[in-house]
Amino acid sequence: MIQTQPQSGTQFDVVIAGGGLAGLLLARQLRRESPELSVAVVESTSRPLSDACHKVGESSVELGSQYLERLGLADYLLEHQIVKFGLRFFPGGGHLPIARRTEIGPAAEPLVRSYQLDRGRFEGDLRGFIEEDGAVLIEGTRVASVDLGRDGAPHRIRIEREGQTGEIFGRWIVDATGRHALLRKEMKLTRGARHAASAGWFRISGRFDINRLVPASEEAWHRRPNAHLRWRSTNHFMGEGYWAWVIPLSSGNTSIGLVIHNDVHDQKCIMRHDRMMEFLRKHEPVLAEHLEGEEVLDFLCLRDYSHTVARAWSEDRWALVGEAGAFVDPLYSPGTDFISMANGFTAEMIRADRAGEDLAARANFLNIQYRGLVSGAIDLFRLAAPVYGHRGAMTTKVYWDNFSYWSYTCQFAQQRLYTLPVEQFLPMGNMGRRFLELGNHMQRVLRRWAEMAPDEQDGTFRSVPTFPSVLIDAHIAVADKMTPEQTHNYIAWRLGQAEEIAGELILRITQELGPERAAELLEEVRFATWGIPIRAERVALEELPSLERRRRLPELARDVERSLGPVKRHPEAAKVRELLVSLLPAPAPAP
Repeated sequence: MIQTQPQSGTQFDVVIAGGGLAGLLLARQLRRESPELSVAVVESTSRPLSDACHKVGESSVELGSQYLERLGLADYLLEHQIVKFGLRFFPGGGHLPIARRTEIGPAAEPLVRSYQLDRGRFEGDLRGFIEEDGAVLIEGTRVASVDLGRDGAPHRIRIEREGQTGEIFGRWIVDATGRHALLRKEMKLTRGARHAASAGWFRISGRFDINRLVPASEEAWHRRPNAHLRWRSTNHFMGEGYWAWVIPLSSGNTSIGLVIHNDVHDQKCIMRHDRMMEFLRKHEPVLAEHLEGEEVLDFLCLRDYSHTVARAWSEDRWALVGEAGAFVDPLYSPGTDFISMANGFTAEMIRADRAGEDLAARANFLNIQYRGLVSGAIDLFRLAAPVYGHRGAMTTKVYWDNFSYWSYTCQFAQQRLYTLPVEQFLPMGNMGRRFLELGNHMQRVLRRWAEMAPDEQDGTFRSVPTFPSVLIDAHIAVADKMTPEQTHNYIAWRLGQAEEIAGELILRITQELGPERAAELLEEVRFATWGIPIRAERVALEELPSLERRRRLPELARDVERSLGPVKRHPEAAKVRELLVSLLPAPAPAP
């Protein structure tokens, strides 16, 4: 029988403070990968858990979902949660009927699964799973304080339950207390994120199928590929500085949320349900109209949700996971991704400790990687407020961000590159930094494009990813298992493609802007310093008649155009091409 209230003084190899998603998944991972470890989870709430919207983060994507499946949860997720039909976006144009807005999303079932997670039910079930795995779950008990052990001594964890106190000991202490952040706050490790945004969300009773937002008379819209599956997507209705989500839950209810950038919209709009509805009536009237009269089950809000952390792993045998460490943004659903990586890093530190390795060096390496991953993710969102309201820029952003995510970030986690010796990892880490550098360049370009040239909705459907395409290939490869050498070669290949794609996007965007605005943009983003291999002969292809141009385009250029649509050329696009050629490096002299 599982011991749910250990005797005072009991010692464990690992004590996890907090039994939310991060802590529960870490306990399962440790018990499955290292069953000789004794693991305790201390959680203030007791079962049964309510189906409340107590957590933001119902949606998962490929990296996090691969982690869940690796922990033996695939059958459970398929039976008890909802297989997600990808991410779907309706940027800008909230005043228009939905059928007249651009739709961005998959046309077919994603080949690598992800899930919509009903967090209350999932976390309740996970509690039972970790008990079956042999972890000790101490429910209805809070961690009152932690005295960190020194010089190898165990940590003293004071616990409190119904007014009674006791203490347990752990060689490792892991803070998984979410925004309570027991250790992060005590040790003053919280750092700002340069990204000011807030969110409010609520659940409504029953399924909310977004197809109801469009009249049946719009037959073409309802006949789009797999249109009947839209309800399973994480659906985003977007405008400048905001986006609203519609996410189905396995309880049969639906999560409705609103994210705003604080520099564009007043935080008051997410602080109460009536204010959130008032915002939606103004900015997303079609969605708001169909939400009127729905039964609201609960409501929560979170201001200034983004934060980073100075360090999350220590040679003194403590770790921070989940929101107790860092949180970036709900867009692209990265919460479970960062749980996956932080839990993996923690397991790696525990392994290194047991192997007698240099913990200080390992902690330094992992903290550097984590800060880089968090910072890179935040940079995807902090400049994006104008992009959310711009059809072309948002379509391009989804294409670029997906490619980078699947090509490097997912492979970093899936192949567990963080477990490699530092000298073996460094070449791949350098390529990861180049991905990050290119990504930062592209985010600035997308923002300025959206600011310079507001565009009109065209009512088209952009299948991103489309089949066949480089995006589909990168998506499928997320599930592959590779050796370190294979991973190195794969990332190097994808990085070369990323540089070529960046050049194609610059060529597209600047030709649309025209010579004056293109010159301004290229100067602002310092394009001449990027080191992008656009060749003069590639630029010259834009002068050719359309059929000949199409025939001679490089494969990646055709792929970009197939995904993003034909290039929209300014009447003076020829001057733009001259400008681009003038910025290209001079050809190397013949030997």
